[in-house]
Amino acid sequence: MQYKTFMLPASGSEQTEENLNVFLRTHRIVSVRTEFVTGETPAWCVLVEYVQQSESLTKTSGKIDYMKILTPEEFAVFSKLRELRKELASKDGVPPFVVFTDEQLSLIVKQKPENLGKLTAIQGIGQAKAEKYGESVLGILKGQNESGRESV
Repeated sequence: MQYKTFMLPASGSEQTEENLNVFLRTHRIVSVRTEFVTGETPAWCVLVEYVQQSESLTKTSGKIDYMKILTPEEFAVFSKLRELRKELASKDGVPPFVVFTDEQLSLIVKQKPENLGKLTAIQGIGQAKAEKYGESVLGILKGQNESGRESV
């Protein structure tokens, strides 16, 4: 466990508040304690207890928790791609990881390939896999990019 302290002046400081908000959004928070401190400069003292980034990326089983490392928007697309992967795997009678691994799906979400060529740039996705499954994947990404949110 790690700790970080923030002092927020009672008179308000947008930059300090934004620094706190960014920290809270980008770390796995265990607890937050606040205390109002009086003195020369009255302020809120905020003590944040958090888990080191490397500790928060994995579950106890050693698997990566993509919900923690992807933004909420990225995770929504990742989930949609996992649903597609499940359908494609079922149709082909193969395990889902044969279609795409979770790591490949997360890279697809982050890199947002716009065509089959860019899709094959992701490690483990060759020409054959791109030709077989790529248009379905690109369709989901295209729907995401055009609407600004997950396509239905």
